[in-house]
Amino acid sequence: MKRFSTIVFSVVLSVVLMPAMASAAEFDPNYIISDTDLEDKSTMSLVGIQRFLMGKGILGAYVTQDLDGKTKRAADIIYRVSQEWTINPQFILTMLQKEQSLVTDTTPKSTQFDWATGYAVCDDCNVNADGVSRFKGFAKQIDSMAQQFTDGYMVDLSKVGKTTAGISTGDQHRIDSTIVTPENDATSSLYTYTPHIHGNKNFWLIWNDWFDSHPDAELEEEESFHPTGTLLQSVTDESVWLIRYGKKQLISSQAVLLSFFNPKNVIAAEDDILDRYKTAEPLAFPNYSLVEVENGDTYLLVGTQKRRFQNSADLGKFGYVPDEVVVATSSELAGYEDGSQITLETAYPQGALLEHPESGSIFYVDGDRRHAVVADDILASKYPSWRIHTADAGELEAYFDGAPIPFPDGTLMRVPNNPTVYVVSDGKRRPIISADTFLGLGYEWDDIIWTTPGAVEVHQPDSLITIK
Repeated sequence: MKRFSTIVFSVVLSVVLMPAMASAAEFDPNYIISDTDLEDKSTMSLVGIQRFLMGKGILGAYVTQDLDGKTKRAADIIYRVSQEWTINPQFILTMLQKEQSLVTDTTPKSTQFDWATGYAVCDDCNVNADGVSRFKGFAKQIDSMAQQFTDGYMVDLSKVGKTTAGISTGDQHRIDSTIVTPENDATSSLYTYTPHIHGNKNFWLIWNDWFDSHPDAELEEEESFHPTGTLLQSVTDESVWLIRYGKKQLISSQAVLLSFFNPKNVIAAEDDILDRYKTAEPLAFPNYSLVEVENGDTYLLVGTQKRRFQNSADLGKFGYVPDEVVVATSSELAGYEDGSQITLETAYPQGALLEHPESGSIFYVDGDRRHAVVADDILASKYPSWRIHTADAGELEAYFDGAPIPFPDGTLMRVPNNPTVYVVSDGKRRPIISADTFLGLGYEWDDIIWTTPGAVEVHQPDSLITIK
């Protein structure tokens, strides 16, 4: 059967880099950032925050009084707040930009510092009123905002199931004129702080532009030796490690390796290479495992994401049986990113491949989205043993369009009549134009997949691969 005939891509390939894709990730009002993105205080060091601010605007040189009365740099205050209130410093930076454009503004007004994070300020508020004016000031604004999120909203959601504004995760709420169902506590918290779609979309745009939702976005260049998605095997003990965002994750068993990856992509590495990377929590469970943690929450592991069931009692309705559930601790799932929540409306918890009954186009469906699989090469690499189901009439039209499916991370790809080899890393394409770099990373020429320009175009361009 001829597939993909209805999906047409036009692409102009240069020798080194292809032009950026016009399309970008789509804003999902139900899921803005993960809970980890909000609460991970380890994403940036004090030096990293200062370096970030120096490259943006006036905050790199700004000094003011902190809550203890001592004069400090903006970076010192941001770092102190992130550590005291267990909040991501990247989150603080995004809020400063979203509320007052303070990070990039080179000539801000005093009021922008006074109400830096918009805390306690509303459209109709009198900033001179006693209940508002006591929160005036750069340090007070950042500290109060952070405390409100982690010690207020997130705690309330954990203990009573809703915030002070009545917003609860997994339930429908009308935001502006749109029905929103927050899929996690971080999203519920953001709507409590800013009860508007537009404001939260601005937050999401800034976050994805600066940090791309990856907690390790601050990594030094020299730490990023192998791109995300590389599999390295120790020549000493034969342990296999996944490189992700500058850290290494142990693949704890052969079963886990085979469930996630193609073992032919494993590269032998000396211990001094592996020692370059900090160690993250291991990938300990095979793909599609059901895992219950100590608080009773049950997760389905899909790829490197963990997807929480809204109600663990619903497992049987999806065809799962109790014997399939593995008991673990939350720390054992720390190496997995938060994925979208699974509810009774989730038709395919593990995802599914559906073929359009008329065009023959293939889509991967997940949650409420369909993702085009635009080439047989991608289909064979990503879903080698999956069954393809013919969709019922109108079934695919019920899904929103999502981003096309990329090759698996670590894939080497090339198109005819173009000398550039690309490696897929974090779903993006990174060019390798030097044979020395290619061989120095441990790659084999026979492992390159020759594919189509359309398949390459699925992957947004990223930086050139070099060896430090």
